[in-house]
Formats: sequence, structure tokens, C-alpha cells
Amino acid sequence: MARSNLRSDTVTAFAPAERETLNDRVYRELKTSIMEGRFKPGAVLTLRTVSDALGTSMMPVRDAMRRLVSERALEVRPSRKIALPVLNAEQFLELRRIRMLLEGEAAARAAERITPRQLGACKALLTKFDGLGLDNPREFWTLNHKLHFTIYEAADSPQLVSIIEMLWLQIGPLLTRIAVTRAVQDAADPHALLVDALERRDGAAARAALEHDLTQSTERVMQELTRLDALRKD
Repeated sequence: MARSNLRSDTVTAFAPAERETLNDRVYRELKTSIMEGRFKPGAVLTLRTVSDALGTSMMPVRDAMRRLVSERALEVRPSRKIALPVLNAEQFLELRRIRMLLEGEAAARAAERITPRQLGACKALLTKFDGLGLDNPREFWTLNHKLHFTIYEAADSPQLVSIIEMLWLQIGPLLTRIAVTRAVQDAADPHALLVDALERRDGAAARAALEHDLTQSTERVMQELTRLDALRKD
């Protein structure tokens, strides 16, 4: 009887941790998918489709969506549907301006603090960029996300990285508007310059390369959003 009670107590003690771990995993996977541009602006997400895609029940998906709504990555429409927000040109420009400030600071700090292992990881990601075909947009944006956040984590500032993640949650869906052929041509050189600045531990050069990357890679998005805003006004 004592052994049975012990087993029962153990299961009870560990069950909440298992549920919390599952919720965190679902939240992380959905958040990463949004940051990597796997959903288009305005796309509607349902509990059923997301839970089926992740192979889990709807409960952790509901919790993840609730958290992402609070972080402004998702929005609840009047119809009660949950969808990705649609930004206008002014909102996007404001986000880009804030990203340059915060991500530029993260890059500069990373130049001072990056470890040999982290620098090696950045170089390995650059090599993958070089070997990537232009017909694989999902892989491109996955690598882009991994490279940027490998650099930001090297800044050794968890609070700063957390804020940057919230910004990426808002701009991630707009990555689908950037043609990969253009993104590869425009973003590869700034990435290489950024990693080179990190290796030389040149914070100013790292900040400049990051700002250059953000400006070039998002210029077409700005042009399209401006055009759409003009159409709405007509």
C-alpha cells in the first residue's frame, strides 16, 4: 500500500510540470513559425488546424494563442476569429525604426561578448546561406531567423532578446512579401559583413551592418505597403 501511495504521489507531483512543458513547447513552435514568416498577414488560425499540425490537443494551443494575443503577434477579430495582424506602412516603418535601435544595440553588444562557439555557429549558418537554392523560401527565412538570434543571444542580454522577439512576431508575416531571389541578393552581403564585424569585435561596424541589412531587406515591403495604403485611400 505504501508503494502504491508513493507511485500515486509521484505522478501527481510531476503532472503539472509535464503540462507546463507541453504548453511551452507549443508556444515556442507557434511563435517561431510566426517569426520565420510561415503565415501570411491576415491569416486566420484555428485551434483545430494548429493542434493537428503540431500533433497535440487543443488545450496547449489555446494557451499559446492567448499568450501570443497578449504579445500582439495575434489579434482577436470581432467575429472572435484569431488572425495575424495586417500592418500598414506607417506601423511597419515605426517597427523598423525600433528594430534598428534595439537590434543594432544587440549586435554591438554581441561584438564585445560573442564566444568562439557562437561565432562558429554564425559562420556555419552563413555557409548554409551560400549553398541555399533560390527556390526554398522557407529554409531561407528559417536560416535568417537562426542567424539573427544566434547573434542577439551572444549579446548576453535576455531582456533585450525578449523585446526583440516581440518585434519579430509583428514583422514575421511580412517576410512572405519579400521575394527570396531579391532577399538572397540583398541580405547576404550585410550578413557576411555583420559576422565579419563580430569576428573583429567591432561593435560600430556590427551595428552599421545590421542597420544596412534591415534597410535593404525591408525596402520592398515598405514600397508594397505604401502602395496598398494608397489604394485603400482611393
